[in-house]
Formats: sequence, structure tokens, C-alpha cells
Amino acid sequence: MKDTLLKEAYKLRFEYFNLYETKQNRWHEKYKNHKLYETVKHSFKYDYKQIGQMMPKLIEEYKISQ
Repeated sequence: MKDTLLKEAYKLRFEYFNLYETKQNRWHEKYKNHKLYETVKHSFKYDYKQIGQMMPKLIEEYKISQ
């Protein structure tokens, strides 16, 4: 399940920066009720050099809070 959540979080982050470029408000509107919304939003604090290390930690925090 962790791998599924991690892949899904990476997908949402990718969409935000690549598919919704200049339309970020639409991304927030689309995913504001998604279970990983807050986790992915928190990941925006990290750049792509850091996200490979940080996203697994953020997913662990998400799982603990559930």
C-alpha cells in the first residue's frame, strides 16, 4: 500500500508542476478533497532534488495520522 500511495503522491505533484503550470488554482480545486492533498501540498516546500528523499517520509507521516 505504501508504494501505491507514494506513486499516487508523485503523480499529483507531477500534475501540479507540469500539467497545471500557470493554472495551479485549478489543480487545487480538482484535488482539494483528495486523501493525499495536504501531503502533496506540504511537499511543495521541497524542490526536485529533495523530493525523492522527502516524499516517502511525508507518506509515512500521512499513514501515521490516519
